[in-house]
Amino acid sequence: MIRISIALLDHQEQLPNMFENLSEDLRKALNEAGYIKPTRVQEVVIPELMNGKSVIVQAKTGSGKTAAYVIPILERNSTALILSPTRELATQILDEIKKLGKYKQIDVSLIIGGMSYDDQRQSKIVVGTPGRLLDLWSKGKIDFSGYDFVIVDEADRMLDMGFIDDIRMILNHCNAKIAGFFSATIPDEIMTLAKEFSKDLREIVLDEYKPVEEVKQKFVKVRNDWNDKVSKLLEEINGEKILVFARTRDRARKLYYLLKGKGVNVGLLSGDMPQSVRLKNFYGFKKGKYNVLVATDLASRGIDIIDVNKVINFDIPRDVETYIHRVGRTGRMGRVGQAITFYTFREADMIKRINNLLAI
Repeated sequence: MIRISIALLDHQEQLPNMFENLSEDLRKALNEAGYIKPTRVQEVVIPELMNGKSVIVQAKTGSGKTAAYVIPILERNSTALILSPTRELATQILDEIKKLGKYKQIDVSLIIGGMSYDDQRQSKIVVGTPGRLLDLWSKGKIDFSGYDFVIVDEADRMLDMGFIDDIRMILNHCNAKIAGFFSATIPDEIMTLAKEFSKDLREIVLDEYKPVEEVKQKFVKVRNDWNDKVSKLLEEINGEKILVFARTRDRARKLYYLLKGKGVNVGLLSGDMPQSVRLKNFYGFKKGKYNVLVATDLASRGIDIIDVNKVINFDIPRDVETYIHRVGRTGRMGRVGQAITFYTFREADMIKRINNLLAI
């Protein structure tokens, strides 16, 4: 296995713009979507995939990794099976494919739970969640063996959510020559899985285990687990786009109603909500209807919103990996962001672990 570490270079040190060598219809779509230059991860990943190499990529959300695999799939006019841990992320990937493929004759479908089976079909490019894909496969409505590419996005969250066996089952029935595993962190189980499926693998590591430098991180000690947190949270709400993380659905819902009662334009993203409501609230936040979104880790996975100004950990994350995922929701695509974490004296050890590992 070849390992490629990518340092974050200054703008002046960027490589020549590889977008200029793409087909005219793809260049036109990229330009209209605001993709002027490739990001660092795109500069390295796109040539590997274009040359038929399999990759496992460690890069935070917001680094441009979705386009890093969508562009080669579209440019090579390939068939592809793209696996996502959540419906929301799958929907965003579909949007990206349609946006970048608008001048190509693309045949793409979305296969996720919460939608009618009648609306879900085999197509040239399929984006889906593991459970629903296996469900259709077991009914003989989809064949995994005919795809050139197979992509596993947010692979570490697939592991966290218990999808690892489902992913292995799908991969074992794929004949794809090119595989891409994309993840903010690369646990041993994911690396093992990737090596099982692809013997000639390029490991590409971008800003390993560190949030980007554009995120200013602050830790705020609070006196108690609710009232003082609420007070300090209200001080931070100032009209900016803010993503607030709570540890459980119940706490997220309680916080949502409290903020709503105080006149805050707030939305809620929780795993127990109907799919239609989750998507409505997600797009409401993305398009500015709400300037505050309260979310749980599971429900928020894969949120891809470039202009989040601030992430607030109302409840401390359970581990460093989760901290990285949360903080990665701001400071996107070169923008400056802020991450604030509230903690009680009982949680001081976790703050030390975060500081030590990330050298903050």
